Amino acid sequence: MRSGKLILLLLVALVGCKESKQIEKTVRSVKVAKVTSLEQSKNKLTLPATINERRRVDLAFRVGGPLVILNNIVGSFVEKGQVVASIDNRDFKVGLSKAESNYKLASAEYERYKTLLEQQSVSKSLFDKMEAQYILAKGNFEDARNALTDTELKAPFSGYVDMVYVENYEKVNPGQPIVSFLDLSSYKINAWISVEDAQTINANTKFVCVINDADSIYRFTASLLELGSKASFTKQSYPISAVINAPEDLKLRAGMTAKLEVYKASEDTNSSCVVPVTAVFSKAAETYVWIYKNNQVVKRPVELGQILSTEEVVIKSGLREDEIVVTAGVNYLHDGENVNIYKGFTSTNKGNQL
Repeated sequence: MRSGKLILLLLVALVGCKESKQIEKTVRSVKVAKVTSLEQSKNKLTLPATINERRRVDLAFRVGGPLVILNNIVGSFVEKGQVVASIDNRDFKVGLSKAESNYKLASAEYERYKTLLEQQSVSKSLFDKMEAQYILAKGNFEDARNALTDTELKAPFSGYVDMVYVENYEKVNPGQPIVSFLDLSSYKINAWISVEDAQTINANTKFVCVINDADSIYRFTASLLELGSKASFTKQSYPISAVINAPEDLKLRAGMTAKLEVYKASEDTNSSCVVPVTAVFSKAAETYVWIYKNNQVVKRPVELGQILSTEEVVIKSGLREDEIVVTAGVNYLHDGENVNIYKGFTSTNKGNQL
């Protein structure tokens, strides 16, 4: 009897597990895109671009000597102020000790002669000589103290070791590059823009960096960093650079390709919008899109306009700029259905693009 009850309980538990799994499976994952205005789409330039680190510096010692610490390997992360490499500091400690002794002695003599001068017991010329010796000793002490400090090469900012130019225990000279150091807290997006289009860049111009990674598309708000003042003779275009903050869940590397979208400012108030062709579907001679909001989809009728390309179509009415539409699997959804954004697209919201 007990065994029968136990079997029954196990069957109920198994059925419950299966039902929960089935319920989980009913929550679809969808791909989405942000609705853009027609005028914005018309005024959009898409420039081929490359990704580069924001800063790259070669770190070097201000003093020379044999290396005793060089533990950081290529690719390792180093916090700002952390020691990257060290030089044997024994001679520098001895030098500082001597300089400090001379400084203390000169300081005492200076104070003594200062008192004697006030008592008119020594000549002004002799006091000036002692003062000069004091100033020299003080400078030598400060130089020795700085030299000892400079035996440690510290990271000027948090970043990554890109290259190591020397071996540990090797004797290095002042100014000799030790490591190449990268700042990857942000990235430069480098591109070229035509002479004509460069004239339209102003404070109201918006920039977006688009990166294709496998089957995912990532969009990041970018800020203008530089616009060259001299056009390339061969390209007949200006160099342009924008900057994006480092993504949290997308690993970027220098040299990767990207696209820099440049949205020129416009005073046109045209309310038409643009969406991917795949977002539109028909039912009973009507055209619709799925609006994504708060993990749900809602069917909305729209009025179609012209087809701009094989990828984009104009929506005359029914949509607002910055709304989010589903772009894949539109024929398999139903009104009010709970959905999740496709996992491969979770990073598309960087920079408040979605």
